[in-house]
Amino acid sequence: LDRSAYFFFTMSYWVFDAMFLALMTFPQERAIIFKERASGAYHLSAYFMAKTISEAPTRLSLPIFYMIISYWLANINNRFVVFLGTTFCTMLSVMAGESLGLLVGASVMDFDKAMTVMVVVSLALLLVGGFFVENMPSFIKWVKYLSPFKYSFDASQQMVFDRDVPCDGSGVLELICGGNSEGFATSEQVNEFLGVQGSIGFNIGILILMFILPRYGAYWFLNRKKGGERGT
Repeated sequence: LDRSAYFFFTMSYWVFDAMFLALMTFPQERAIIFKERASGAYHLSAYFMAKTISEAPTRLSLPIFYMIISYWLANINNRFVVFLGTTFCTMLSVMAGESLGLLVGASVMDFDKAMTVMVVVSLALLLVGGFFVENMPSFIKWVKYLSPFKYSFDASQQMVFDRDVPCDGSGVLELICGGNSEGFATSEQVNEFLGVQGSIGFNIGILILMFILPRYGAYWFLNRKKGGERGT
């Protein structure tokens, strides 16, 4: 459970960081974007690609440094390939969070309103991500499938718990080990106990979609702004 908490904290912090930093991108540059579009200085697609690509190294550098230091200090898993895989999942979750921030910022160009929407959306996605709330009412259970926290968390858990876990009698895996200090809990049993869903490839694939689709939505919202809005 300590490893689960580590990954949930990691994904939560860095996804929140990316969401709220990306949220400020378009509302803060609203006047400049509309003015230069009205003058025909360059295509919106050129601005959008340049803006998002140029900020990616800065956005990813701190999470990478964090993973390099904290992963080994927390003694998560001594296999280097697991470190690379979980770091990759973290980077994908950061980029997915940034995409959601860009989408909200582009669709709600007023900064105060965008901040309100982002707070509500981000907290809702966090709560249903799989760590805080396990038994959700059926009418909102579908919301968890929109959460980048869930997919990054599930993929990382499967990478870390890829081998049998010894029963130590601590009671953490009591439902599996029955309080015994002998024997092992299989990786499948541990992942089921933690509520992990989907394969590693499936979860990573959904994160990639969450990285791409909201960005396209953000571009669409910027592109549909009418001339009157651009001049304000």
